Amino acid sequence: MTSSIDPPPLPVRMLVALCVLNHVALSGARLALVEQGLHAGVHSLALGLMFAPFALASTLGALPLGRWVDRIGARRPALGGMAATTLALLAAALWPAPAVLAAMAAAVGLGYTASLIALQAEIARGRDERTRRAGFSAFATGTAASSGFGPFLAGQLMSHAGAGATFGVLAAVSLAALAGAAARAARLPCVGGATTTREARPPHASLRGLGGLRRLLVADLGMALAWNANGFVVPIVVHANGWPADVAGNLLGCFGAAVLLVRALPHAWRAPGSDWGAITRALLASGAVLALLPLLRSMGAHTLLQALLGCGLGSSLPSVMALVEARTPDGRRAEVLGLRQAVLGFGAATTPTAVGALVSAAGAVPALAALGGGLLLLGAAIAPRNPRKAPQVLS
Repeated sequence: MTSSIDPPPLPVRMLVALCVLNHVALSGARLALVEQGLHAGVHSLALGLMFAPFALASTLGALPLGRWVDRIGARRPALGGMAATTLALLAAALWPAPAVLAAMAAAVGLGYTASLIALQAEIARGRDERTRRAGFSAFATGTAASSGFGPFLAGQLMSHAGAGATFGVLAAVSLAALAGAAARAARLPCVGGATTTREARPPHASLRGLGGLRRLLVADLGMALAWNANGFVVPIVVHANGWPADVAGNLLGCFGAAVLLVRALPHAWRAPGSDWGAITRALLASGAVLALLPLLRSMGAHTLLQALLGCGLGSSLPSVMALVEARTPDGRRAEVLGLRQAVLGFGAATTPTAVGALVSAAGAVPALAALGGGLLLLGAAIAPRNPRKAPQVLS
């Protein structure tokens, strides 16, 4: 007979460490796929189709995976997702052919999404507000670091050891996460944990009535659009200014360093005021930066813009996660996290194509002015009307 009481959650630091290991494997696999495709002479269109399953799997699978986690608990989705990622990377290490790499991208995208949703739900389960805040901040800092370390590791391995060794090492990273989670699997809830709450949800329950959640997801999508658009347009602007290619890497490195720095700061310094205030500042900074990018010709000014954008977007993730938790109905935490992941995956999959089409049709200045203006309007629309009465979820 299964227990009717959920086991105590894993320590936040272990959950964050598992998320970071999984993210290193994912971000490294993305770069390794592109590098191996280019090495094999794959056409750019075919390479895009090989890469797309990373985001498409998250977009299409996140919401069903979230509902699955709510229904059966975090244990099987977390372990199954890590196992799928490990096996897919092992297959790519043994047979780094284009068809295998495309299948690997889909399997890793789904596996990472399943484990991420399960582990994120565990960061919030059974903890008070202060502990959740610390967990979300540690998660944001860890993923900022892993988003840089994963590609760095994969790039070094691809240059000096080849594709087989690269995917093999990434599989070992994923296997380490799987082994760590399996060793403490008894602390992850399974079928029978909190069944009363899960089974009480109507079979056709909808999230459409949660207006505050919709507003938050729209704001989150706007920030994701800014993040993805910045990575896409910086090389274009650098080329238009006649600067060498390594300048783009330096500018994006400055952006990443600002994200990591601001997420490592204590909350009182990182995001003073309300959580909606932090999100508003991120959207306003994003709109201003994107609108100014094609207008400025000074490399120093571009460096300052990237630092401003990194600080704005980097400070907002813990606030977003806290507001998501505050607006989540009982027993549906993983479903809401899955919906958020689907929204972010949609933004990641469509932003480069949409921005590229705008730049091709109208030029960089009008396209980025329109995009920046849209983000400024969104920031103004979601700004708290009465800051003194705005909810202080993270303060």
